[in-house]
Amino acid sequence: MIHQVFINEIVKANFNLRQPKSERPTNIYLIVRINQKQAKLSTGVKVYPEHWNIKKQEAYISCRLTESDNINNTIANKKLLELRSQFEEFKRYLCDNPSELENSWELLRKYIYKDNDMQRSKKINAIHWLRDIIANDKTIKTSGEHKRGSTMETYLIVLKDFQTFLKENGKDTISFDDINLALIKEYETYLFNKKVKGERTTATSTVGNKCVQLIGIIKRAEPYNLIDIHEAKLDKYSKPRSRQGNENEIYLTEEEINKIHSLKLPYKEEVARDIFILQCWTGQRFSDIKSLNKGIVKETSNGKVLEIVQQKKTHRVTIPLFPIALEILEKYKFNLPEISENTMLRYLKKIGLKAVLTDQHIVTEDRGGSVTNTTKQRWELIGTHTAQRSYISNMLKRGYDSHLLMKITGHTTEEAFKRYVKVSSRDAASVILKTEADRAKNELPKETFQESNASINSNQILKEIKKGIEEGLKPLKELSEIKEVMQYITINKRSIRPVNTRRLIAMVVSLEKDNTPSQTIINMLEASGIIGSVSGTMTCAQYFPMQNMNELVLDELRAEAIKIESINKEEVKLQK
Repeated sequence: MIHQVFINEIVKANFNLRQPKSERPTNIYLIVRINQKQAKLSTGVKVYPEHWNIKKQEAYISCRLTESDNINNTIANKKLLELRSQFEEFKRYLCDNPSELENSWELLRKYIYKDNDMQRSKKINAIHWLRDIIANDKTIKTSGEHKRGSTMETYLIVLKDFQTFLKENGKDTISFDDINLALIKEYETYLFNKKVKGERTTATSTVGNKCVQLIGIIKRAEPYNLIDIHEAKLDKYSKPRSRQGNENEIYLTEEEINKIHSLKLPYKEEVARDIFILQCWTGQRFSDIKSLNKGIVKETSNGKVLEIVQQKKTHRVTIPLFPIALEILEKYKFNLPEISENTMLRYLKKIGLKAVLTDQHIVTEDRGGSVTNTTKQRWELIGTHTAQRSYISNMLKRGYDSHLLMKITGHTTEEAFKRYVKVSSRDAASVILKTEADRAKNELPKETFQESNASINSNQILKEIKKGIEEGLKPLKELSEIKEVMQYITINKRSIRPVNTRRLIAMVVSLEKDNTPSQTIINMLEASGIIGSVSGTMTCAQYFPMQNMNELVLDELRAEAIKIESINKEEVKLQK
């Protein structure tokens, strides 16, 4: 019995663009559907998406386009017309020979590419062809260029490793017809078992990356009709998942960073150390060190900042300059010496050992398909990325918000940022306990406001005030002249308002340094309202920083100046 076969319903085709939203020329593919199965065949021609007529399935030819565009579109249309004709021949053959439907895909390639391309691909040495196309690609950077992306050297190493695998498996030469998903999986297994650095097998993450890089290189042959990635199923490849996580990456505590900073080192190691410390206190990648030289230093009311444009994603960021960071930049006059990343890595491990960073760290590795745990000392795990991890982790421990830090490090997503967060469970617990302890100190129980405890708390306040004033007046040889002032404060200790304690210290220190008479200071305290009516008792050790009182005075003066300026501006607005 003869069965009906409706070829036009079974076999269909149309042209689609690879990247229909691209602003650059994109590949045109012939999408063929046979018995609900689909294949994507390269046409070997490209078109600007904006020049593509979806309805007519061809490129525009118009006087509105440039001569060059019209020429390119004509070439594309000629090729598409040729492929349409070949596809119709293929359909007519199936109409005449419906029994051949089982072999339709093999027949399709013969009609579309005729046998010329097939024979050509079989004759070409795939490895040699790929090596030549890479070597002549001027868009790939060399090792001396500082741009994003893989280097030409990296591409060539990937090909060399693949070629070694082929030779060891008796496949000295292969054509593009020999390349498929099965071969890539075979290569994957080879990499899993390959020994590197002595007796160690290749890391799982490295295996996956090598295979992905190789497929990316092979894709370069697709526009030349040498391989169809879809038909070879290379687009189905997925990397093996590593089970080692990211717990191997460490960060350095502020104490460890200070140990490294205090070392006396030979010049080259000193340079590497200084750059590393600078990274630890600015939160910048090693690739952005040169950007620090080109940055703009600006003064703010609270200190200096450095504005730079990051190299990786061309982000403009503003970095708060900690004293150590500013010291290093000024040491080299904002012209940091050049040093390669490999040299940095070599010196950093030496420096870490000299700083006695010998605490042990468990390292989990997924190699050869199996997971192992080894113990290493912390200095062995230091790298250039350690610096940014250290900055982020230490700033989080100081209580700074992650979104605030992202503005400085240049991370645009929380997922990317979190990879650099290495705060341990112990660190997190410590931060929480400290925060709660500080909160408990600041939140007094109701009974502390009772009269019975007033003298204890006011005496505590007086003690702190005396310490603060004495610390601020340390440079002075004699403190006897301030005796009257301290007596006055002692008498009025119950009338000191909590919000005015820092102002009290700042005013006394500032006036005393100007050799203001004691009685004048007392008169000014009375007039200022710093000491007034009894407002309850309080515990306020947090209001008394015991160091760097000069900065405290300056901060107070700056705050007052800003306040006065703001009032003046408002008055001007009202007048207008």
